[in-house]
Amino acid sequence: MRIVIFAPSINGAMGQYLEALIPELSKLIEITLVVPANHISELKNVHLITYNVPLEKNKKLKVYTNLRLAYKIWKEILDVKPNLIHIFNGEGYPWSIVFSRLAQKENIPYVVTVHDPEIHLGASLWERINAILRYYVLRHAQSIHVHSKRFVELVRKFKSDVVVIPHINISERFLKYANCEISRQKNVALFFGRIEPYKGLDLFVETILRLDGEWKGIIAGPGKINNALKKIIESNPEKFEIYNKFLTEQEIAQLFQRSSVLVLPYKQATQSSLPMIGAAFGLPVVSTPAGAFVEDVPKVGGIVAEGFKPEHLVKAIITANELSHPRVPVEYLPGTIAEKFVKWYHRVIEKHQRG
Repeated sequence: MRIVIFAPSINGAMGQYLEALIPELSKLIEITLVVPANHISELKNVHLITYNVPLEKNKKLKVYTNLRLAYKIWKEILDVKPNLIHIFNGEGYPWSIVFSRLAQKENIPYVVTVHDPEIHLGASLWERINAILRYYVLRHAQSIHVHSKRFVELVRKFKSDVVVIPHINISERFLKYANCEISRQKNVALFFGRIEPYKGLDLFVETILRLDGEWKGIIAGPGKINNALKKIIESNPEKFEIYNKFLTEQEIAQLFQRSSVLVLPYKQATQSSLPMIGAAFGLPVVSTPAGAFVEDVPKVGGIVAEGFKPEHLVKAIITANELSHPRVPVEYLPGTIAEKFVKWYHRVIEKHQRG
């Protein structure tokens, strides 16, 4: 079985997802990966078709509206003679539309992984346009993949054939930097990840200020913190430790080792690798009842708060700190996830061949 995976949007976590998945998939089937050359690490046992994409958004758009380059890449895809094409995220990119139309013309089935079934709060103009452009791609796909049962009905408006395969566990890439000399600190809550409006940093800050005792909040990740929130953080130096920057995997590992609880105060969420990473480091995980957290956090032994208010998170943090037993279920391991993808591919191909 020859599968082509087209992954145009793999900056950050989605690239880490693929880097964990592809080595396991390549043990089972023949994989060709179509990706930006500078967005993913070198992978073994996989055929790569790459192209250059600048990091600047305006220049990135210029690449994905270059139809001549798209057709060049398509010819390379056809040379592989794929049994199926998998559009992995970026389903609203212009090239995804082009490739989906050409796949239909060549009678090649294609499937789509949808990372964000609903647009995030504070989404950029490009993200909002992307959410509109993806309609064509999703309507004509043979099947759609989501990471949680909570999103099945959201995408069924595009296609009735929806498969649920959970988010892969990528914790191994951080665990290898664990340092036995770093000790777990008491009453330290960690907020980690790129700072975006939907991730609820303001809720995290208010929660830390309401916690009784000597609690401290670590805020770690790149992104803009609004001035009002920054003023609150800076006026409470004994309560907050902040690393507002891109962190190396070694630095990330050290923060997870130092902290005593991982807090996901999201106002809106689809899914995330963070519950698995936290649990792999032995951290109790606390989240709001947003998106796939409702399913994933209890599976790793964490606590889902009753609501989205600071008092809900305070209660959940105290409970998790005292009673939580972190664990990483086998169903999230890369090998297990790869087997689920292969089973999905087989089913879609056989269905397509039957007509």
